[in-house]
Amino acid sequence: MQNKLLVFLLLVSPLLSNSQEYVDLLNISYSKTGDTSFQNNHENTTISIFDSKALLPIVINVKTAFITGFDFNIKKFQLFPNSSDTNLYYTRIKIGIATDHSEKWSGTYVLLPILSSDYKKISTEDIYMGGLAVWTYKKRKNFNYKFGLYIGNEAYGFYITPLIGAYYISPNSKFEINSIFPGFIDVNLGISNKTKLGIDYKGNSESFKIHNEDSQTTYTENNSLEFSSYIQNNSLSKNLLLRLKIGFATNTYDVYAVDDKIDLAITPFRIGDNRTKLNPNINSSTFLRLEAIYRFYTSSN
Repeated sequence: MQNKLLVFLLLVSPLLSNSQEYVDLLNISYSKTGDTSFQNNHENTTISIFDSKALLPIVINVKTAFITGFDFNIKKFQLFPNSSDTNLYYTRIKIGIATDHSEKWSGTYVLLPILSSDYKKISTEDIYMGGLAVWTYKKRKNFNYKFGLYIGNEAYGFYITPLIGAYYISPNSKFEINSIFPGFIDVNLGISNKTKLGIDYKGNSESFKIHNEDSQTTYTENNSLEFSSYIQNNSLSKNLLLRLKIGFATNTYDVYAVDDKIDLAITPFRIGDNRTKLNPNINSSTFLRLEAIYRFYTSSN
């Protein structure tokens, strides 16, 4: 789940930061891996992911905006060799504010309730709650720092994630770096007025409750890392960005019994992690992703 909150933060930050000149209001993507094998097994699976993010900021005054929106995604693949595909669903609501504290400092404060499971038997036990606080310091007009903290719970237990990041765009707006660690970095370069080349990294962290009809309830924890390169074009419309990505993912979807938890997670550490893994490792794989973004520019570009 942490990767999703980090991407969300990157979407929200420019609401009040003068460095980043746009807000991505809608992001829709679909990706699929090639044949992905299980460790020490001849069976293969493919991992398909549909992902959508919507952001609706409501400006209250020149210093403050109310943040609303949602994320929704579906993952489909086999968690065990010789099993049927499992569908994992993730829904998150965004409720918060972004405000200027001074000429240099701004803050973003968001509640993030999440419903994350296979959606076979939805209950309150499938709902998780998180809270995000991030402060942005504007070093220069085209450069800022971000510091923050995320606190929340997942199927495996309670966790805390310290956040640090930066944003930079060159004076001619051709070269851009956007990052928030530990989970995201994007570097891109404009090669024409409508085309950019980029590379990015995403560190996923999320969990899904799995309701098995004939056996115990379990959950899967995803800690996959994604590295990709992409080409972006906005020939159809200045506000509509189309991306084609090719990447490599370390697929970490570990399954545990529902009551097998850790004591505490402080990213990247796990305290009291004596869990018993129930499924074999899924090997790394390449993937292809198509992505469409609707971008709203907050100043002339």
